[in-house]
Parts: sequence; C-alpha cells; structure tokens
Amino acid sequence: MNQSIPLSQKLYLLGIHPEKGGMITAASSVMNYVLAGSVFLELFLDRNIIFDQKRVVLQNDKTSDELHRFVIDKMKKKPAPVKMSRWLSRLNFSQGFIKRNVQQELEAKRIIKMEQHRFLFITWRKPKIINKQIVYQLISEIDNKIFRNLENEEDVLFLSMLKPAGLLKRIFPEREKRNKALERLKKMEVDNQVSVAVSEAIAAARAVAASVVITSVAAGAHR
Repeated sequence: MNQSIPLSQKLYLLGIHPEKGGMITAASSVMNYVLAGSVFLELFLDRNIIFDQKRVVLQNDKTSDELHRFVIDKMKKKPAPVKMSRWLSRLNFSQGFIKRNVQQELEAKRIIKMEQHRFLFITWRKPKIINKQIVYQLISEIDNKIFRNLENEEDVLFLSMLKPAGLLKRIFPEREKRNKALERLKKMEVDNQVSVAVSEAIAAARAVAASVVITSVAAGAHR
C-alpha cells in the first residue's frame, strides 16, 4: 500500500464518490467511527499503543502527527487502560475534528478538494477527488492483497476495516467478485480488536437511531 497515505486517509478517500463527490451511501453514516478507529490502528503501527486483554494501553507519547497528538493527549488524561469500544464512545464529540484533520491532510497532498455548496441559507463543504490515479492504485492494490498475498501488518489492518467502512461494494461493484472477496477475507481471518469494536459501535448507533424513529412514529400515531 502507498505508505505516504495513513490508514485513516485511505479509508476516507475510498469513501468519496468517484464522480459526484461526497460520501458514497454505504460509507456516509459510518465514516466517523471508521476514522476514529483507524487512528488507533495508526497509533498501534507507530508503536504508541498496544492492546492488552482488549484494552488500549499507551506505551509511547512521542509523535509529530497532529491527529495522533490529539488522541494521545486524551489518553493521558485517562491513564487507566479501557476497551476500544469505550474510546470510540469517548471520541464521539471529537469526530468532527478527526474528519476535518483527515480532509485537510488529503487537501494538502492535492488528492481531494473541499467544494463549497449552498442551498437557501444552508452551506456545506463536500469532498471531491482531484487525483483519481491514487484511488485507482489503491483499489488495484486492495484487489491484489485480497486475491494474492498480504505483505505486511499494515495491509492486514487496512483490509480489516473495509467491511465496517462499507467499502466492499465500492471496490468490488460486481456481486460475484465481492462475495469472493468476502470469502477470502474470512479465510485470512482478517480481524482485529479495533475493526470489531468499530463494527459494534456502528451497530449500536444504528440500533439507537432505529429506536428513535420507532418511538417518534409511535408517539405520532397516538396524537
């Protein structure tokens, strides 16, 4: 994989619609959790943290990365190791900061641009890919890693995040090949504590959202 692009940036980049810009539907509602989890994977790869009995343990606070420093500083305020799921919950209010940092880094690399949009009094910014060659290369490498051989630890961790990030259909639009990719990933046992925790956090968030909708509908029906 392209070593100049961290895991969080790769995942965000793959979540952008290749033509229209903005997040693809499958990734739009889960990307915040995915980015938070991928930052912990980056910290693990940089040997800043380890996982001990499903808990995240800070080992080294040395980093020059702004986003890593942000998370490490939060960890230092809570010295007792806690589970990955707890950290995803604690970073819930920091998801906007994490996403903006990832966007800014990709902009600085001239891989995406953030387009300003406006409708009536509402304004928002939408990511658009300006270096599509990077994306094509990423998808080609993912295909090779899944159907041929894994090279290193980063590849394994990156592949483990594709399913919770909702990216498999984006990478493998053909159902037959997508199903084969899923089978290959299962055989590889490409799984880790972070991807499991992210998947559980996404499932919990969806369950809460569904409960709110059902409650609202029920309340409306009794008016």
